[in-house]
Amino acid sequence: MKSYPGKSTFIVRSSEIDYNGNATMPALVSYMQEAAWENTRNLGISMYDLLERGLTWVLQRMRVEMFRYPSHGETIVVETWASGRERVFLHRDFRIYSLEGELLGQATSVWLVMDVVKRQMVSVPDFITDIEVVPDKEPLPFAKGKLPQPEQPTYTQQMPVRWHDIDLNRHVTNTRYLQWILDTLPTEIMEKQLREVDIIYKAESILGDTVLSEAGKGEAETILLHKLTSQETGKELVQARTEWRS
Repeated sequence: MKSYPGKSTFIVRSSEIDYNGNATMPALVSYMQEAAWENTRNLGISMYDLLERGLTWVLQRMRVEMFRYPSHGETIVVETWASGRERVFLHRDFRIYSLEGELLGQATSVWLVMDVVKRQMVSVPDFITDIEVVPDKEPLPFAKGKLPQPEQPTYTQQMPVRWHDIDLNRHVTNTRYLQWILDTLPTEIMEKQLREVDIIYKAESILGDTVLSEAGKGEAETILLHKLTSQETGKELVQARTEWRS
């Protein structure tokens, strides 16, 4: 079987916008993941297909760049395709378009396969690697390399893990981590509009945990560095870098 790009259409809903009437970054990431789900379902390797084998998909990294945020009621088209493999890392790209064909944003992501019982990453099984990756678009540059740590956090906040933070994998859903990173920041930063986010998921957090969110200045005025840590285990859960419009 060959893997081809898929297209999914979404309408921006009122529950997914900020007070300027534009879709939020977590909402856009949710659209992209939903499009990925549809594409993998058509290939027979969706999360449900993996769960039947005691496995699941886990997002390891995602880098998103937005050129224009769609507004409430606007219809968008999310195109996604498998863009390559590196050992246990599977790459998937996304592009977001308006109905008129305007490129609104793009993203590249890295996925792993996890054993749901052992909670450990495993080698990519044959039923996935047997699918030939045939992207018909130029792949975006892979998200690679380490992210710098915030040396002196300027903003901190504690986030208790509650029932609605948990997803099908029984851990905090990745869009919630992204939301917590942004919720830690003051209004004057959020009003500048997020241009780019690069986020690495390092460990899972479960119901009853408390997450410490920290953010500090990056290498430029428009850049912030972020870290999420479990207060129960001390594990670093997430690293991120955000870039804002000046």
